[in-house]
Amino acid sequence: MSIAQESLVTSGESRLAANQRFHLQASEKMGLLIPLYIYPANIHTNADYNRVMELKRKYSEVPFWVVLNPASGPGNAINANYTKAIDRLIGAGCVVLGYVPTGYGKTPIDNVRKDMAAWREMYPRIHGIFFDEMIYDDTASAVDHQTSLNAIARELGYWPTVANPGADTPGRYFAADAADVIVIHEADHWPTQAKLHGDYFGGYSDYPPASRATLMYGQATCDTLAIKMSQRYTRWIYVTQDTYKPGDQAHPNPWDQLSIHLEIICKALTK
Repeated sequence: MSIAQESLVTSGESRLAANQRFHLQASEKMGLLIPLYIYPANIHTNADYNRVMELKRKYSEVPFWVVLNPASGPGNAINANYTKAIDRLIGAGCVVLGYVPTGYGKTPIDNVRKDMAAWREMYPRIHGIFFDEMIYDDTASAVDHQTSLNAIARELGYWPTVANPGADTPGRYFAADAADVIVIHEADHWPTQAKLHGDYFGGYSDYPPASRATLMYGQATCDTLAIKMSQRYTRWIYVTQDTYKPGDQAHPNPWDQLSIHLEIICKALTK
């Protein structure tokens, strides 16, 4: 077989795998993307972690992706409580992701690489990476930066990768496969249908729902009709009552309490 023929076979195999992967992604059920930024003290009796595991077992058909964040990243040393938390979450059927900050493109790539390598070294059972503070400038260089981080994650064997810019994301990031999933909305209100759709020049409507996530905080109640609407355009969601107020030390982190709406969301996703 000539080099040209071998290249054609290889490209054909890659295309086939990509098409099969697309079919599986397009058929995925909507699932939960849970930023569980809660320390796993007394892990066997920890109410928050046990609640997540209980609901995953009860609603086994609902995918659970759980993001852990020991110290705005993996930290400097192994923490036995996190090791056991990861084991128990995996035992319940959850996919576990490690938090890595990227500073909106300002954190040097080598530093991000070190964080990803540290996750693998200290907590080898985690599945994927959550890139927080993703760069979202509408430029080729910005996209190249994020795709470089995603390529490093792939080299280290991570899947899935989720990237969170906390702002509108240009479609070019989806076109470049800058992450498996990009959070297109993180706010204290539900996104409009138009935002979820992303149907505008430079938007993301040409890319499948499996590549998008939405995160809502500050929600005293859970709008199940809004979940159903979101389900048309995204595959990953989380809704919490926890609050965030910039500059207010009493409300610095909207993800340090477990959502009281978890079971309501699970029920909505199984109907």
